[in-house]
Amino acid sequence: MHADFLVVAPCLISLAAYALAWCVAMTATALDRRRGSTAAPPPVPASLPCGGVTIFKPLCGADEELEHNLLSFFRIDHEPVQLVFGVAAPDDAALPLVRRLARRFPGRDVAIVVGADPAIANPKVAILESLLPHARHDVILLSDSNVRLRGDEIAGVLPEFDDPDVGMVYQPVVAVGERTVAAAVENLHYTEYAAFLTIGVRVIAGQHTVNAKGQWVRREALEAIGGFVGVRDCGADDYELSRLVAAAGYALRPAAVPVTVVQRDWSWTSLTDRNLRHAGLRWRICPWAYPLELLLNPIPWAVPAALFGAGWLAVTVVAAKTLLEAVAARALRGVPVEPRFLAVVPLKDVFYFGCWFVALFARTATWRGRPYRLCPGGRIEPLTGLPAAEMAASFRSAA
Repeated sequence: MHADFLVVAPCLISLAAYALAWCVAMTATALDRRRGSTAAPPPVPASLPCGGVTIFKPLCGADEELEHNLLSFFRIDHEPVQLVFGVAAPDDAALPLVRRLARRFPGRDVAIVVGADPAIANPKVAILESLLPHARHDVILLSDSNVRLRGDEIAGVLPEFDDPDVGMVYQPVVAVGERTVAAAVENLHYTEYAAFLTIGVRVIAGQHTVNAKGQWVRREALEAIGGFVGVRDCGADDYELSRLVAAAGYALRPAAVPVTVVQRDWSWTSLTDRNLRHAGLRWRICPWAYPLELLLNPIPWAVPAALFGAGWLAVTVVAAKTLLEAVAARALRGVPVEPRFLAVVPLKDVFYFGCWFVALFARTATWRGRPYRLCPGGRIEPLTGLPAAEMAASFRSAA
């Protein structure tokens, strides 16, 4: 009897916790959409100069779907908007594409910045620092290369800055476009963690989990924290930036409008590298909350139940979790999960269960083919063998 309890209890507790988070997140999403559909279009904030937005796009290579993603920004139906693109080196494969699109849209306010300080540990932050002097508007959107903008996002987010106390607004993130099993695993996981659970954690625990895919910051708040200097060596620069903005006395506010990333043809190598890095960072940033990830992952707990004779419970847990996640993904992404990818849900959950344990012992991680040491607090250190002082000197001489 005792052994049966040890097998059954984790399954039921985990499924109940997930169901609670599901109910909270889906209720909050429905209420946000209802308010958005019944409210009159919000006015452009009077405190902002013409409601202007500067969008930072740090780029590295010709990522999949890059042209379609960038086109969504060039076609923004909002003025004034400034697009500021940045690459670290003049031979970056993304640079010719950006220049071609800028020529195609001559009326769009575009700046292209080439060069970044290689002494900065986080390569994306290095580019963002190069972009900052070129910003012309009081609200800055930090947006990655795989983001595809929808026409209503600026109108849905910008009015949040009408409150002068708000220093940062962040969007829940959904991922779409999967064509391979690995891409389906990543997209479902991303939507689950960066949208569904982000909403649930915010409502239940009052905690802000900010993702850089749709991170809007008031320029005044960014200047108050010294720009991006405080996140130069942070692996989770988005989370740390939000923490610094809050510590400076500004409010963080979630947006009701999700931001969409497109990920189509991922490999298992890319999937593993990315998620071991992210899990290792989460473990180092917030070790007290890291075990809660196991609580919200019921399917792996069904495996011992099946092995010890509670097959009925295992089937129930797998079916319930798959159904709940499919419904949430449909509601948040706006498109259903293809039937052929529904079987990916158990595979995904077991995969991330394994990554959770591996990350406890991992000391290094790979980011875009470069190795990094994972340090306490979520800091990262490039494993280049080149001293930081020498790297900085090289950058100054090149400049």
